[in-house]
Amino acid sequence: MEDIKIEDIAHALSLMTRANGHFKHFYSVAEHCVNCYKEAKIRGYSKRVQLGCLLHDASESYISDLTRPVKKNLSEYFVIEEKLQEVIYEKFGLINLTEDEIDKIRKIDDAMLYYEFIELMDEKIFDEKPFIAMKHNFSQRDFKNVESEFIYAFENINKSDIKNSYVGVDGCKYGYVAVNITENSFEINVFKNIEEICEKYNDSNTILIDMPIGLPENTCDIRPETEGRKILSSRSSCIFTVPCRQTVYEDDYYRANEINRDVLGKGLSKQSFSISSKIKEIDEFLNNAPEYKNRFLESHPEICFAMLNFDGTMAMPIFENKKTEEGMERRLEVLSRYYEKTYEIREVLYSDEKLKGIKDDIIDALCLAITGMLGYKNGFKTIPQNPMKDSRGLFMQMVYADKI
Repeated sequence: MEDIKIEDIAHALSLMTRANGHFKHFYSVAEHCVNCYKEAKIRGYSKRVQLGCLLHDASESYISDLTRPVKKNLSEYFVIEEKLQEVIYEKFGLINLTEDEIDKIRKIDDAMLYYEFIELMDEKIFDEKPFIAMKHNFSQRDFKNVESEFIYAFENINKSDIKNSYVGVDGCKYGYVAVNITENSFEINVFKNIEEICEKYNDSNTILIDMPIGLPENTCDIRPETEGRKILSSRSSCIFTVPCRQTVYEDDYYRANEINRDVLGKGLSKQSFSISSKIKEIDEFLNNAPEYKNRFLESHPEICFAMLNFDGTMAMPIFENKKTEEGMERRLEVLSRYYEKTYEIREVLYSDEKLKGIKDDIIDALCLAITGMLGYKNGFKTIPQNPMKDSRGLFMQMVYADKI
């Protein structure tokens, strides 16, 4: 086992071609593995699944590979490959992968295979088009760059949690407030716009925001609000109806209301219209900065509080008004179960004059930061379970943490 080194795996796989050399151009096994890792990461899967995706073909660096049709007829090859792959997984900490983890890795592997054949052989290998969460690069790339990216991905997955950071963002009267948490520290900052947040926290593991991302443009586009309201029961009114994309680009309320009625068949509340400028800002930003598409994730604090307050059988919404002292203390108590510095943050909220006026917004942002931390470590779930993408490729979803 001591002879197995990630540097050797990265080097060998970067020089090995997929599909036994039958693609339009050279496309390495390492590129395939990196793309699988990126797919797992953008889906919000756990670090174990991300690492499993990166290493799922690592055995090929030592015994090469055979095409699937040939491999099916060589049972002894399967035995050798499986044994070696188990040793590699054990070497890098992936002992006893669960059936669910194995299934996620397999489905991503198959999805990548499907789109590789579409792109590089103009061939459809499965009858049903598999789900994929992002656009991947199937171009011919420099060997050394791919090798370096493979190693960087491995190091990124395995870096110490002390270096990890998780950001939660909420709108406030100053613009936006962001809470960034790590294992040993935290910071609270106010920003004028979304671009400033992304520039500062570009290297953060997760960025969750309480603002609509992914906008409907017709009645066939399904947003998560209806399902979300079911979770919150009598607190469902805190989930606003999201305007259509055409509406958020209109400055006049009465005209916006008319457009929304024409497009979605329902009017627009003044409360929803009041946040349209922020929705528009985020929509424009993501359109101009595609690297943040489906990385900058929509969530909802009250949904997350309900999930964090899970009683063992069901999500438990917090019914106390979030703007009251009772409501804030109730929410802080729930968050303290998951993040030990919660009450240090409380002290800051009550001692900083500027922050006192946005305490509830900061608590919401903290909730999203903690949700991002848990989701990054254990995987995210989405509302709805299989979200649609809007016309710009943005998921219409709310995320919350799995296995909390």
